[in-house]
Amino acid sequence: MAWNQLVSQPIWERLVNLPSLNQAQNQIMALDSILGRSGKLEKALKGNQFVVSVHPIGREEFDFLFTISLESLSDIGFLSDLEKNLPPLSQINKRSYSNVTIKEFQSLDLERNLNYTIVNNVFVASYTSFLVEEAIRHSQNDNLPNFRSVYNHLVDELPSSKGLGIFRFSSEGFGKLITGISRQADLTLVNSFARTGISANLELKFADEKILLDGMVYFKDGKEIDFKVNPQGDIKTFENFISNRTSVLYQYNLAHLDQLTKVEDPGFQSNSTLSGDIEKVLIQKGFLNNLKGNIAYLLFEVINNEPQDQVLLLQTDQIAEQINILKEFDMGPDETVSQVLPVDFYSQNEIFMISSEEFPGHIFGGRFLGFPDTYITSIGGFLVFANSSKAMKLFIDDINNDNTWGKSLQQKKLLEGISPDAGYNFLINIPRFWNSINQISSPNWQGFFQKYAPQLKSIDQISLQVKESENKHLVSVELAYNLSPIINVQDVLLNENKYVQFENRLIYGPVSVQNFVDRSFEFVVQDENNFVHLFTSEGELVFAYQVDSPLVSNIFQVDYYKNGKLQLLFATENQIYIIDRLGNLIPGYPVSFPGEIITHLNLVDYSNSKDYRFFVGTENGNLILLDKNGKALEGWDPKKINGPLAIKPAHHRIAGVGDRMVALSAKGELYFFNRRGEPELGSPIRLGEGLNSDYILLERGSAKASRLVTVTKEGEVVQVNLQGELTYRNQLLRPDRESKFYLIKDQKEDRYLFVVHEYNKITVMDTEYKTLFAIDIFSESLDFQFFSYGSDKNIFVIVDKDQEFIYLYNLEGNLLNTRPVNGSQKIDIKYSGSQNEYTVNVISGNRFSEYKLPL
Repeated sequence: MAWNQLVSQPIWERLVNLPSLNQAQNQIMALDSILGRSGKLEKALKGNQFVVSVHPIGREEFDFLFTISLESLSDIGFLSDLEKNLPPLSQINKRSYSNVTIKEFQSLDLERNLNYTIVNNVFVASYTSFLVEEAIRHSQNDNLPNFRSVYNHLVDELPSSKGLGIFRFSSEGFGKLITGISRQADLTLVNSFARTGISANLELKFADEKILLDGMVYFKDGKEIDFKVNPQGDIKTFENFISNRTSVLYQYNLAHLDQLTKVEDPGFQSNSTLSGDIEKVLIQKGFLNNLKGNIAYLLFEVINNEPQDQVLLLQTDQIAEQINILKEFDMGPDETVSQVLPVDFYSQNEIFMISSEEFPGHIFGGRFLGFPDTYITSIGGFLVFANSSKAMKLFIDDINNDNTWGKSLQQKKLLEGISPDAGYNFLINIPRFWNSINQISSPNWQGFFQKYAPQLKSIDQISLQVKESENKHLVSVELAYNLSPIINVQDVLLNENKYVQFENRLIYGPVSVQNFVDRSFEFVVQDENNFVHLFTSEGELVFAYQVDSPLVSNIFQVDYYKNGKLQLLFATENQIYIIDRLGNLIPGYPVSFPGEIITHLNLVDYSNSKDYRFFVGTENGNLILLDKNGKALEGWDPKKINGPLAIKPAHHRIAGVGDRMVALSAKGELYFFNRRGEPELGSPIRLGEGLNSDYILLERGSAKASRLVTVTKEGEVVQVNLQGELTYRNQLLRPDRESKFYLIKDQKEDRYLFVVHEYNKITVMDTEYKTLFAIDIFSESLDFQFFSYGSDKNIFVIVDKDQEFIYLYNLEGNLLNTRPVNGSQKIDIKYSGSQNEYTVNVISGNRFSEYKLPL
């Protein structure tokens, strides 16, 4: 019922564009379809309690645990039906944890596996396996603290939902969520809120252009907090003093100010000297007694990553006396007002400063933080505290120019979010707050917020009110939305997440390798002085080793000693190197070949036994096969072919065929050899006048059916089976004699595309020669890469080496990065299914950079 109401709301047409909600909708429809669309699923679940909880599973990652409490195990019949009707290409595996059987549903349609089990009469499921294991562990040990034991009052007061569902909330959990999303550990206001120990039961409701959460709020240890409002208070007095720059508003409408002092932050680190001075000079002289219970705290919108501007408004009918008390405090407890106090004037407003850090926070028990200095003036019936001279002057300008909520028709909706019956109002103006979200968000989340900004900003206002009623605290949260037409974001401005600076310009890399200890990714680059650097993903240098010249090969990892420790294998034009993780050469290396210039190197491991072979190609057209000790093997010392190689030589082992050693000559000839260096039948095969492209091997189970596919310099696509028979030729459209043709395969060497490069244009085609997209680009020196992580997750990369720009496209030809990334070398891309984003690693100049690109 709750789901059906959600999807019937007007806002759903926006929210369904978010990947997780879209996936949820598709899966629910699929479940219903599998069970016959007869209402069987609803019948099985109706009346049973369903709980979803969100848990941190990493520094910036969260996942859900789903539980269904079944009245009887007979209700589990729907699960048996699902297991009997698995979709194609899916399966269920089983494992045991603490004597409980956990099942794991695997499917090609799922990016992650679903883990589920039955504990007593509770169905438990999650896409993160350890959450299911954690649930089992809690069910078997009553002494472990859990949400129910810590917040037992929430469950006791409202055991089950009377409507669409209950959102059980804690300030501590909310703080963990925001901290996980943020790039900053020190979120002063969020951390302060988290420490309050507030919790609430909120029931879900829907109204006109609103999502509502209404319920009760509870304070830590049952603490009694008084939110009675001032019956003579007038909330409208604030309307003309709330600047249109305000992104977040905290507003108190209390009968007495001492009500606020009971809502203290237990974690606030006060300065005892300052607190003593405040007590002596301010409190004892009646400063708080002269303040009314009406307070407004404004956070202005953030522009261009500048510091947050904040203004605190304190209502009083004793303005002159209050100003004198504050000036007396600024001059010290033993001074008099007659002394000269440095002041500033702006638009006829006198401004003075108290240079005590977190001055408002010390007055109000840790509330209203973010004031390194406090600038003070008075306007109307309010004392005005600002956290900078700039913030104060902006505020004064807005008051003088009627740039306030009360004077703006556009802000009428915001004023409706402030309730005169509430002792506390909290409101976020999402369009104004959006820059703050981007500024504090970690790169992982920042890209998500950028990509789905139009959908998320449809919810343009969040308001919360707390009201006192019969000694209970009623809380109401409203998410108001508007459905004005939006333009979908097709591209994202890539933000640099991490960088590593080197002393010299980088000429090679980045190449990612795995740390054999913790399986984390590390990176290899080479600088112009021929130093090879290995560094961690956090930017910590592991080693720097100087080689004789620039690298000409890929970086390979080998377990030379068969002990699980990995070394780096690579080649320069003169030598082959193997270096361990401490930056030391393996004994016997480097290996060189007098009179030869190395052009290619490949790693061969026939049976995955770590009895390595190193396959070398030279400028003279020689093939050399070495054992792991660097000794040339018989039959390969060297093996002469016609001209230099077009691409690195390789070994392929194909089921039903056996081993093939493959070499592709730049002069247009394809060579097949056996492991002893003897030519296979039909080798060499003449493919064309020349080759400068890669090839892909399509395995089809037999030598006759398997195909090697490439494209010649003239643009002719050729296919050769492993019996040495030329089976297919097809001439691609050749716009002019200078056109270049490439076969570009993905990082797994599984999928491939064709590229035609004219002087001012590139055309990308699929395997059926259908044009996917064409791009106008004026450069003669381009490199291409293709990364594929599924049918809907593809990136085509263009590296413009002349202009040193890197462009990322999807296969519809949409540019994924608003501005090109700087760089002239091929890049490294990783995809994270859990975060639904790409990590893009690039070098430019003397800098290695990591970017995040969300899906």
